[in-house]
Amino acid sequence: MFDSTISLCMIVKNEEKNLRRCLESTKNLVDEIIIVDTGSTDKTIEIAKEYNAKIYYHEWTNNFSDARNASLEKATKNWILFLDADEEITSEEGQKLKNILENNSHLEAFHLRLVNIISNSDIGDAIVLRAFKNKPEYRFEGKMHEQIVGSIERSGGPIGATDVKILHYGYDPQFANIKEKQQRNLDLLNSYPESKRDGYFYYSLGNEYARIEDHDMALQTYQKALDIPIKKGERPVYLAYLYLHIAKVLNAAKRFDEEIKRLHAFESNYSDFKDLYFMEYLAQIGCGKISKAKDALEKYINCKGGSYEYPSCNFEKHYNMEELLEKLKLSSIPMPDKTLSVLILAYEDNVNLVECVKSVNEIAYEVIIATPKDSNINRNALENVGATIVDVKHEDKKNVFMRGYFKCKGKYILLMKPDEVCSASNLKALGNLLLNTQEQYFNLLVVNTKTNITNNEFRLFENLKILKKINNFDEFANYIHSNKIDGLEICINKV
Repeated sequence: MFDSTISLCMIVKNEEKNLRRCLESTKNLVDEIIIVDTGSTDKTIEIAKEYNAKIYYHEWTNNFSDARNASLEKATKNWILFLDADEEITSEEGQKLKNILENNSHLEAFHLRLVNIISNSDIGDAIVLRAFKNKPEYRFEGKMHEQIVGSIERSGGPIGATDVKILHYGYDPQFANIKEKQQRNLDLLNSYPESKRDGYFYYSLGNEYARIEDHDMALQTYQKALDIPIKKGERPVYLAYLYLHIAKVLNAAKRFDEEIKRLHAFESNYSDFKDLYFMEYLAQIGCGKISKAKDALEKYINCKGGSYEYPSCNFEKHYNMEELLEKLKLSSIPMPDKTLSVLILAYEDNVNLVECVKSVNEIAYEVIIATPKDSNINRNALENVGATIVDVKHEDKKNVFMRGYFKCKGKYILLMKPDEVCSASNLKALGNLLLNTQEQYFNLLVVNTKTNITNNEFRLFENLKILKKINNFDEFANYIHSNKIDGLEICINKV
C-alpha cells in the first residue's frame, strides 16, 4: 500500500484566536505539523508547541507563495495538506481524506471543498486544491491568493475531486479583522506588475472590491478577467467562480436585467452549474417576473451535474425550495410572447416608477417608458428592472405619447402612469382577459388608494395596424373614441 503519511503545512502570524481549533482538528490526521511563522507577537508559537509542531521563522516579503514554499521545504511526509489557521477539518472529514489518499496513489493532488462559516451558518463553499504529493517541483505561485495547481498541471499530474470539507472562518468578524485583511489584500494585489496580471489575478482583485461593496470597481475588474483569452481546450477552475461572483455583484447592485442577460450567456457554457439558475431566480424576482423566476427555480432543482466541479452557495440550507416553487406556481401568469406592451409616460422622476414597472412585468412582453430627453427620471434604476427608455426630443405630451406608442410591439397596449401599480389579482384577471377576448378597446377602473375615488379611464387597446398609420395624436384619439369601448372590472391602483 502506498505510504499515505501527511505533513500539515501552515503559515501563521498572530493567530492565537484560531490556531488551537485548527491544530486540534488535525492532531489525529497528520503525521507532522510544519509551522512557518512570519512575525507573531502573541501566543501563536506557544500554542503551536503544545501540538509538537516543527516551527520555523520566515521574514515576511509581502509574498504568500514565498512563505508557503518555505513550509513545503521542511515537509518530510509523502502527502502535504495545507491549511490556514482560520480553518479546521473535522475528524469525520479527515478520515475520509485519509482513505482517499491511501487508495488513490495514482493521483497527484486533490480538490477539497472549503465551507465558509459565519455566525455558525454555512454561507456556501468553494473548490480548493489542498492535498498533494510532496514533490520538489510542486510549488506555489503568486504573491497573493497563491496557487499550486499550475505547477502540478505543468508536470502532467492527474488531479482528483473529493467532497471532503474544510471549515473556514476567515470571513467571520468574530475571528478575523475583516477590514484589515481586505486592505492588505488590495495593497498586495495592486502591487502586481502588469506582466503578472492574468485572468485569475483580475478575478481575485474583483473579489476584494466586491467584499468592500464597491460594485462598479468589482464589475470592471471582473470584466478584465473575462476579456483575457483562454487557450483552446482550457477551462480554468476560477472561471465558474467568476461567473457566479459577477451575478452576485449585479444582484447586490440591483442591476437585475443585466444580471439575467449575463446569466443566460453563462448558462449556455455551464449548463450543469446549478447555482447560476438560482441567481437567475433571484434576479427574475427582483424584476417581478414570476413565471421566469419559476422556470429558473425548476432548472435549479432539476440540475444534477457538476457537484465536484463548481462552487456551491448551498441555497437549499437557507430556502425551502419546494415551498418557493409552489408559491411561484400560484402567482405565475404565463403569457404568449408579444401579447402585451405597457406604455408609461414619465415627465419627471417618481419614487413609484420602478414599482410600477415591476408590478406589470409578469405579464408584459415589454415596458416602454416614454420621457422627454432632459427629464430627471432614474434611467439606470428602470433599465435594471427591464424597462426600455424612449427619449423624446420635445416635451409636448402628445408627441411623447406618439413616440412611445410607435415603439410598442405587443398585440395589446396597456397605458399606465408613474404613480400606479397593478395588484397580483388584477394582473391575473388582465392576463386572462388578453388570452380570451375578441374586443379591441377597454376602460379600466383607476382607484386612488388615498381617497378611494374610482374613475373609469381608457387604458387598454389592441395595437392595430390602422393605428400605426396615424401620426397625429388628436386623430389617433378620435379614431379610438369612435369605436366601442368596453368597461372592465379590473383595477389599477393610484398610489
